[in-house]
Amino acid sequence: MNVADGTIVPDSHAPDSADAVLTVDNVFKRFGPLAVLDGVSLTVSKGAIHGLLGKNGAGKSTLSNIIAGLLRHDSGTILLNGEDVSALPLTARKRRGLHLLSQHSEIFEDLSVGENLLLPELPKRFGLTNWTALHRLAAQQLESHGMPVDPRRRAGDLNASDRRRLAIIKAVAAEASLIILDEPTAGLAAAERLHLLEWVESLTERGTSFIYISHHNDEVRQLCSEYTVLRDGKVTAGGKAAELSADAMARVITGADVAEFHRSRKDHPTAIELRQLSFPGGGPIDLTIGRGEIVGLVGLLGEGPQELMRALGGLLPVEAGSVLIDGRQVRLGSPGQSLGSGVAYLTHDRIGEGLVGSMSVTENLNLGNWPRSLGWLVSGAGMNRRMREARGAMDIVMGSGGQEIGELSGGNQQKVLLGRLLERRPKLLLLDEPTVGVDVAAKEQIHRLIDDATKKGVSVLLLAQDPEEMQRLVDRVVIFSKGCIARTLRGAEITIDAIAEARTAR
Repeated sequence: MNVADGTIVPDSHAPDSADAVLTVDNVFKRFGPLAVLDGVSLTVSKGAIHGLLGKNGAGKSTLSNIIAGLLRHDSGTILLNGEDVSALPLTARKRRGLHLLSQHSEIFEDLSVGENLLLPELPKRFGLTNWTALHRLAAQQLESHGMPVDPRRRAGDLNASDRRRLAIIKAVAAEASLIILDEPTAGLAAAERLHLLEWVESLTERGTSFIYISHHNDEVRQLCSEYTVLRDGKVTAGGKAAELSADAMARVITGADVAEFHRSRKDHPTAIELRQLSFPGGGPIDLTIGRGEIVGLVGLLGEGPQELMRALGGLLPVEAGSVLIDGRQVRLGSPGQSLGSGVAYLTHDRIGEGLVGSMSVTENLNLGNWPRSLGWLVSGAGMNRRMREARGAMDIVMGSGGQEIGELSGGNQQKVLLGRLLERRPKLLLLDEPTVGVDVAAKEQIHRLIDDATKKGVSVLLLAQDPEEMQRLVDRVVIFSKGCIARTLRGAEITIDAIAEARTAR
């Protein structure tokens, strides 16, 4: 790492080719007039965990897709273990040991763990699947990688952390020499994150190398031996991860110091009342939420906080009790009823539940709340007006409203989802991991957007795995245990340590 004029720039040296599992040399990629990658070069050492860092929209996903063979680059060279694979398709690169595992990786939830692990080469006997051999081979692989799970178990019944471990084991079993992990800990609880990180680190002892993409800078500093930073499609920093402090890492990623948002706490008059509310996985719950108040929900996975969110959002049935908004009882039997009652839910899974990938940015922003003309026609002018207003108010970085939503970075996709809900002017906003998978600068922007909404009277329930994020943003913390409210933190009681401790206590 070198420092010149206050800017950190990449090291001029790189590992010898004999020590490199991957060499990317001078790669360019354009989408129309936009240069997404501008002469990117990096080297990943054998047995290393290489952090690939950058703000949303910096080019990380594009580079990963090019390395894996999902996307063709315009020029440049990609060497895998010294072989030029630049012109090879995805399947050929996989056979040579290069695997890309996204946050939504290739796990078939309705198949068993063993089937997922051994597909597509299932053991056969007399032309039929040999289930005894399948379960034996899968059990051996699972045990050898420290994951003692019944191979007959349905893969969709695993928790998020184990589903991601299963995808990694499948790649390692296929003799992967390099695995690209894109936001592998997104949406995981703190204990699950730590367990996954320790396990990934142990795999490097077997000779597997990783490219690790994460917006959790603490993970990168803890796990990665080397790093590369992209900014606006160019490499702007690189070197040994241990050389960077937390502040320095944030600075090289954003190109500037990022001012953290801290909300000023105050009392709020009651606007929302939950009375003896019961739902699958929790209850009865009695809770009041003030007008313009942000209430943080804390608890272990399955202990009630997320289930409460989804029940209020109409995604789980309300089994008993009532919800009052401004003194009026409302119905919450479906997402449509919740929205009609003034309750808007921002899902933690923006890809699976929030976005429609085949639609444009403008269509996703207006989805379910189409502006009308002549009483029934969808107004294209109204849709575009909303898009212009949201783009300016929320600083959404995009080419045009007509491009597909999947072409935007994660942080900008999240702003579109949040903008869609805020356009409905909800009374109660349910935020389930609102900053998952977004960079440090986008996270602070989203915090300010949430705070601005509360100034207009919107009440908020917030789920966030990062204790520091919750401590800076909420007015009150409600702690769940076994589906019920155990206690509440107020004022000076709301500390990072208290929130972190509450996550692990039963």
